[in-house]
Amino acid sequence: MNVNISPVALSQAIAITGYDEATTIDFVHGIFRQAIRTSKCGYAFDCWQLTIKAGTITRFRKHRVKVGDIYVSMHAIERANERFRIPKKDAAEWLADQLNRAAFIAVTQDDKGNFGRTYAIDGMIIGMDMREQVITTVYPASIASLKLYRRIEWLTRLELRKATLKLRIAKALRLPTDRIEQMTREFKHVVRSLPVHSKLAR
Repeated sequence: MNVNISPVALSQAIAITGYDEATTIDFVHGIFRQAIRTSKCGYAFDCWQLTIKAGTITRFRKHRVKVGDIYVSMHAIERANERFRIPKKDAAEWLADQLNRAAFIAVTQDDKGNFGRTYAIDGMIIGMDMREQVITTVYPASIASLKLYRRIEWLTRLELRKATLKLRIAKALRLPTDRIEQMTREFKHVVRSLPVHSKLAR
């Protein structure tokens, strides 16, 4: 299928890629040939999204950034800038770094039925799309109930103490400790990643 490129989409592509007009046209056609249809008018390939109406590309945009093996959505970059004051040019790498250090919390489902993974680190929640390995959003973690917060904190610290005690006993008896050390590290990470309650943060 041959497609035309509207002047608006062409100017968007030139602005994003920095290529001259002829190279940009070849580049956009190459993206289209590899793209997968995602909606009635939408197509996507790698980091690029195209809108096609009546055989014409009417919109061309970069909807995510690739950092190593991880993709970061433009939405997540905007949220990192808005909520954590990370400059947009640094936000993708910052988010990928935070994800690499974060603790996995749960598999979640959004209101559209899409499954994702939730991670936590240093009072922050990172949302990730399970299908495409894309960081979709980031926001400050908070727990509304002070009583609930204190209960979660107490239980987490209790489990950490148990794991630490098991580690000491295993070392004293000269038993293998690899698994217990890993568990202890994970509990310490969870304790450090606990959301901050607003009343305690004042």
